[in-house]
Amino acid sequence: MGRNSRRMARSIVVGVAAATAALGLIPTASAHSGHRIYVRNSAGTAIGSAEFNGSYITVCDLRVDGNSVRAHLRRNDGQIFYTGWAPSQSCTREGHPTSIIQFRVCAENNGCSAWHDRY
Repeated sequence: MGRNSRRMARSIVVGVAAATAALGLIPTASAHSGHRIYVRNSAGTAIGSAEFNGSYITVCDLRVDGNSVRAHLRRNDGQIFYTGWAPSQSCTREGHPTSIIQFRVCAENNGCSAWHDRY
C-alpha cells in the first residue's frame, strides 16, 4: 500500500470514528456518569426515580398518586440516611458526602428499588 493509500485509509478511519462519536454511539468518559434507578408500582409503572451524580442525588416523584418518594443512602460504615421527600411530580436535589456507597429509591405504600452502587 502506497503512502497516499495509507493516508486515505487513516483519514477514513478517523472520519468514521469522529462521526460515530458525534452521533453518540461511542460513550464519552466523564468524571462521574451516574445512573438513574426507579421504583415501580404493582402495575410496573415507574413512580419514582433517583440518580446519584457526583456528590448530589436527585430524587423525583414521577406521578401525582399520593405516594411520596425519597431515597435511602447507605454509608460505607453501614449507616442508612434518608433524603427529603420529592415534591409531587417534581424533583429535589441534595448534596451528600463521598462516604455514601449505595442508594435506593422508595415510594410510600409501594416499597423500594434494589440497592445500587453509587458509581
